[in-house]
Amino acid sequence: MTIVEIGMVAADTTRTNHYLVQLIKNDLLPAYVLIMINSDLKLLPGQKDSSSKSKVIKLLDKKKIQYDIAPNNDINSHEVISLISRRKEQTFIFSGFGGVILRKDILNTGKKFLHVHGGYLPDYKGSTTNYYSLIQENKMGASSIFLTKDIDCGPVILRRKFQTPKDRKEIDHIYDSEVRSKVLIETIRNYVKNQSWDFELENNLGGETYYIIHPVLKHLAILGKE
Repeated sequence: MTIVEIGMVAADTTRTNHYLVQLIKNDLLPAYVLIMINSDLKLLPGQKDSSSKSKVIKLLDKKKIQYDIAPNNDINSHEVISLISRRKEQTFIFSGFGGVILRKDILNTGKKFLHVHGGYLPDYKGSTTNYYSLIQENKMGASSIFLTKDIDCGPVILRRKFQTPKDRKEIDHIYDSEVRSKVLIETIRNYVKNQSWDFELENNLGGETYYIIHPVLKHLAILGKE
């Protein structure tokens, strides 16, 4: 197995599980993973059920990937920032709980946070954007970026558009994670090959910023075009 000198900040979500499965399948193991556990009974955004945590840890144990369990599930907390700051890895794949925004202190650690946004940038910024693109274009997108203080405005490393699945009912926990995983793997492969981060769109300006889609519009997006 190839160990890539990249870390990962990973919440116990279905997306994290998808990422790890594909990284392992493609022989691109992260050097270190910081796992963020949801200690509450209520599921956090990105969690489908409470079993994701054990799946993630089982994968890491099986492949002998070094990991720590974070003292809390807040990436902006002093304790988590301290853990990340002490790591030698300069780039971390970010697979946190949905809706989490990285604040000034974590961004000022000097580390890069590689995120795959569920939308084609710069056209679709914000939340639940793939549902909007389904309505407008009947397609989905994913874009890899480095996170900055401005939401979904970091430089775009790679972006792709995808055809929609026949069954749209599991977009949140299956297909959205699948398309993001494809972009993540292609991004990491390019980095390993070139030993540098090459940007498809350095100035990620303009576009539209969307907010959590209304349930009625979401239902229309799932139904699809006749």
